Amino acid sequence: MDAGIGLVLYLQSFPWALPLMKLASFLGTKEFFLLLLPAVYWCYSAALGFRLGLILTVSYGINVILKAFWHSPRPYWVSREVEIWAREPSFGLPSGHAQISVSFWGLLACRLHSSRACAAAILLSLLIGLSRIYLGVHFPQDVIAGWIVGAGLLGAFLYGESHLSERLSRQSLKMQIIISLAASLAMLGFFALSRSALESWQMPELWAAYDLAETVVPVDPLSAGDVLQAAGLLFGMASGYALLQQQGGFSAEGPVRQRVVRYLLGIAGLVAIWYGLGTISSFAWAVSYLRAMLAGLWVAFIAPLCFQKAGLAEKCASSQVDI
Repeated sequence: MDAGIGLVLYLQSFPWALPLMKLASFLGTKEFFLLLLPAVYWCYSAALGFRLGLILTVSYGINVILKAFWHSPRPYWVSREVEIWAREPSFGLPSGHAQISVSFWGLLACRLHSSRACAAAILLSLLIGLSRIYLGVHFPQDVIAGWIVGAGLLGAFLYGESHLSERLSRQSLKMQIIISLAASLAMLGFFALSRSALESWQMPELWAAYDLAETVVPVDPLSAGDVLQAAGLLFGMASGYALLQQQGGFSAEGPVRQRVVRYLLGIAGLVAIWYGLGTISSFAWAVSYLRAMLAGLWVAFIAPLCFQKAGLAEKCASSQVDI
């Protein structure tokens, strides 16, 4: 841990790099993916957007579960020497930014079948991981673990995708929705198991004290908010995509102007759902899941249906379910 703190402090001795590192870190955030994923789904390829949505939500959920399982601190929780250039209320190991960047950007690069895209994905993943160390929110081992887990998920997805797609395509719409809900609830169940293992664990007072002294906001690493969002998005996107295929699919083709209008209208609806429901404080856990589920359903099904009704998009030539 001392060596890790040393690397963080060394990187932070170059303050001129702060704007670049904050930008790199943003490219691995949930907010950025909420902007990018619909662009791929609505304006390039719904099938690719759906696959990216699957690996994003699954990777996101697994990361939250692993953080609870390992319950490791962040650098600024254990050292007052570390500059806090970003703040995260969750545990540190593994790095979610590093993990999701490898799985998401890696899948996108593989689907584009371009050596340049693969090189860009590797470079971006390395830069995002480095930015998290620089900003003081992760130890080097957190980032390395994130890269390893992300690469493992990417490999598993690429290997098992065709088999899973073939099996699911033979299922009825009702069964596909049930499977989507079961996967969502399984994610919540695994998180509950990881959290229950920490019932007798007490956070060291030093961690909370350092965090509170620097940020004036109590740290809450066992919050279920992140996993509820991941599970809700997974159910919403998976069930929405199944519903869309049942309705004849969605073609993301069309003139550039038409695609831009689609994106702007769709994002307006997504922002209304995400931030509108985010203002509700009662039943916060249920609202967090519902908000994410509706956001996923909007991206995968409701918005494409609205685009078709408005003459901004057409159905696919084939109505075969493509999962």
